[in-house]
Amino acid sequence: MPIKILFLTLKTFSFTGGIEKVCRSLSRVLYDLSEEELVQSTVYSMYDKNTDRDSRYLSKQQFQGFNGNKEHFVVQSFLSGLKADVILLSHIHLINIVYFIKKIHPHKRIYLLAHGIEIWKKLSNSKLKMLNQLDKIICVSHFTADKIMEMHHISADHIEVLNNCLDPFYYLPTQFEKPQRLLDRYHLNRENLVLFSLSRLSSSEKYKGYDHTIELLPQLLEKYPNLVYLLGGKWDAVEKKRLEDLIAMNQLQDHIRMVGFIDEAELTEHFLLSDLFILPSKKEGFGIVFIEALASGLRVIAGNKDGSVDALQNGALGILVDPDDQQEMLSSISILLKHSQTENEKMTLQEKCIKAFGYTHYLQSVKNLIVNGSIDHTESNQDQQNMQINKLNSYG
Repeated sequence: MPIKILFLTLKTFSFTGGIEKVCRSLSRVLYDLSEEELVQSTVYSMYDKNTDRDSRYLSKQQFQGFNGNKEHFVVQSFLSGLKADVILLSHIHLINIVYFIKKIHPHKRIYLLAHGIEIWKKLSNSKLKMLNQLDKIICVSHFTADKIMEMHHISADHIEVLNNCLDPFYYLPTQFEKPQRLLDRYHLNRENLVLFSLSRLSSSEKYKGYDHTIELLPQLLEKYPNLVYLLGGKWDAVEKKRLEDLIAMNQLQDHIRMVGFIDEAELTEHFLLSDLFILPSKKEGFGIVFIEALASGLRVIAGNKDGSVDALQNGALGILVDPDDQQEMLSSISILLKHSQTENEKMTLQEKCIKAFGYTHYLQSVKNLIVNGSIDHTESNQDQQNMQINKLNSYG
């Protein structure tokens, strides 16, 4: 008999943030496991419409969007949850739905995906109580796992780490030329050195580090006068004004392109256009954008104080810097810009990234969780021991 899986999400197809990317990859895992007849999967999305579904990830029968009708979503999720063997939650906001299901069926397996900032915040006592009743909290990075243990006093045996994977349909380049149409669009030439950051530009999330990168440009331009900083991502009006003022104050109008939202279909091309991806964040849960850049053969600089450490495999795949140390950032950028990557170096970086974060390994880990109740018996036990040591150290 197939294992009945219910996966509850807020948004899966109607938005392109990190959590939604995780939901899509996990949906494809459930699709593939359904094809093996190992599971019978259903995915509910509170805010998506049925027409938002992407058929590469789920069949029509496997998906239902509730178009923002919360009451209908909650009732249907509760009723379907009573019949499911395993319930997966994509977000802490969905935890209340399964509270009474766990009361009625204490042996039903319920797993929560923990991404980052959404679960580091102070939680209500009822949410904390439910967190402790879950079978497992599946964290996207060791940083997120450590944060949960430190803030919410969840025991290590309730936590496992499963790094995010590359989307199975992410476009992997086989050639690494800079795309002429993007050079033309942004008024660049092949002599320009291009720094690239991609992030939501939000006035409420001033921890991504792109403003610190802007502040470094005057010094970098002394060495590299052809340098251009491409800053991608949807902005809010307040943050856009703050950044424009910062750019004007440093007289950088000719060297910065704020390009706004970048469509998924053009993402790989933007990485190919660039010589270096940089996002020295301090509160990244994992940072899927890092592995997308690496899979495109692009070198990466990230912060060493958050989940970016997992995405760069402790520095094996890129350079980790203290995001509060401007001199260290400046030095790291300068070292990388001195040397332009060869085609072979880009290909090697791509291969290393796929080996570490490819979809096949992720699928196997989720399969282990569903069948055995643990992502990987040997690795997860070691992870838990390490996390327990970290926890003790943080309290010590």
